[in-house]
Amino acid sequence: MRRVVAFLLAGAVLASPINAQAHGRQSPKPIEVTYSEAQELMQLAWCEGGNQGEWGMLLIMSTVINRVNSSDYPDTIHEVIYQEHQYATKGMKEATLCPEAHYALAMLEAGTVYPDIIAFEVKEDDSLQQYFDVDFTYLNHTFYTKKGKK
Repeated sequence: MRRVVAFLLAGAVLASPINAQAHGRQSPKPIEVTYSEAQELMQLAWCEGGNQGEWGMLLIMSTVINRVNSSDYPDTIHEVIYQEHQYATKGMKEATLCPEAHYALAMLEAGTVYPDIIAFEVKEDDSLQQYFDVDFTYLNHTFYTKKGKK
């Protein structure tokens, strides 16, 4: 059974530290995820961006959702997260589900998704630039779009 968060976090949209207009964020619309998908998204966000706060975790979750919605990647959240050599999933099941991860998930379920970003890496590393176009940097992560998308 899928669940939908019935409320929209209007304040969260305004509080974004990222210039939403510059990145073409879509209008909020609810996103449905199962309980297990929600757990995996929060665990991944913690493992990949536990030091990035709720906005960094939301960006990481956005890469997963954008991949699910792309014909270039698997069709489910679970398959995208566990696709080989894509995300740091080691120890993910033991990840702490902190308040920031819950808040990021609530924003995602309310429809706050940054479109087009499909990959990220620590900004000191630029190995993904050969495969993707740089979109923006948030704290110590660089986020990427599909080559030629921009």
